[in-house]
Amino acid sequence: MKATLRAANHTGFTLVELVITISLMGVVSVLVSTMVGNQMLGYVDTARRSDLVARADMALQMIARDVRSAVPYSVRVSGAALEWVPVLEWGRYRKRPDAGAADPVLAEAAVLDFSNPDTLFEVLHTGTMPSLPSNPRLVVGNSPAMGLDGLNVYGGLSSGGIVPIGTHVITPTGITLGSSGNSISMNPGFQFALGSAAGRFYLVNHAASYICSGGSITRYGNYNIQNAQPASAPPSSTSVLLIDGVTSCQFGYTAIDATYGMLTITLQVTESGESVTLSRVITIENRS
Repeated sequence: MKATLRAANHTGFTLVELVITISLMGVVSVLVSTMVGNQMLGYVDTARRSDLVARADMALQMIARDVRSAVPYSVRVSGAALEWVPVLEWGRYRKRPDAGAADPVLAEAAVLDFSNPDTLFEVLHTGTMPSLPSNPRLVVGNSPAMGLDGLNVYGGLSSGGIVPIGTHVITPTGITLGSSGNSISMNPGFQFALGSAAGRFYLVNHAASYICSGGSITRYGNYNIQNAQPASAPPSSTSVLLIDGVTSCQFGYTAIDATYGMLTITLQVTESGESVTLSRVITIENRS
């Protein structure tokens, strides 16, 4: 008798099916890894851009804070350099004698005299003035837009003409606070070139700058007030790095009217091929 052979049931993979499966898995793996990789790169790029924006915005905020505390009309720009004279303290001087004073002579002496060199004036404010900063200088009536000698805090003494000869809007050092805290003495005596409509004076001692150079913006301070605006690190100045990775920066200043000025700043920061550009317009109140 012939034996009958029954076909066996095959339940596994054939070689062809195995090859096809492995190939499909490879294709899927490549697609998945590409999608995930692109998403991760996108996330990293977005995070980097966000960090650049945050850094640039913080730098612009710090510049805005500084220039808003500047002596009126002292902000000046030159390309990638910004300079101002920081106000350390301010107050109001007596413009007219106190009509109710018991001693008219003393009342007259308390007024800040603009017709002759003066040595003392009364400070008008509530309470007593805090201690003076080191080597303080007084500024009254800074008005560089008039274009006259003696009216620019960065310039020299008046050479005469409309503005009395030898006068200026900023004193040398030699400023002291009276023992009662409500008067200021000037030794030697000093004649200011111009009064302040609001009767304000400002205490200063140095100039300050933000200078964009070498891929960074650096704040320079504690250097002498001078006629020429510095384009690089001023002699004997202190320095603090504001922001690095800077590929472009530009400062601009426009006088809106007699009271307000507009400072514009454009800043580009770059890192690992990613760049962001921020612009800021800062309104500066000039009330001397």
